[in-house]
Amino acid sequence: MYDEILIDHNLHPRNRGVINGVRPIKLVNSGCGDELFVYLKFKDSKVINGKFKGNGCAISKASADLFISSVKGKDLRMIGEIKEIFEKMIVGEATKKQVERIGELAALESISRMPARAKCAKLAWESLDKITVEDLKSV
Repeated sequence: MYDEILIDHNLHPRNRGVINGVRPIKLVNSGCGDELFVYLKFKDSKVINGKFKGNGCAISKASADLFISSVKGKDLRMIGEIKEIFEKMIVGEATKKQVERIGELAALESISRMPARAKCAKLAWESLDKITVEDLKSV
């Protein structure tokens, strides 16, 4: 079932595109050749919209699409909690209960058995580390 979710999000991303007026956050994984641009639109420290564009492997694109879906409508505190669980999950350190809390992101749990692909799965999440005060005013 999880493989089907990843294939679907890779081939039919729901969040691919750009958001005019929002600064793209450029992310590169030189080891795999992934290059993504993540657009996050905020209002009152909540992500009200998100998109991504770029090229990369199936894991980085599916993960970017799932990332955007998982952060939409959430505030930065909640997003931080999801990110923490996600990062534990892809290295095999999350509990089953934690994995259940993150919904479709659990489709990437198999990455814990492919350590070389963890950077691909985490790429879009790195955009959170590059958010500026100006980004938070992107309405």
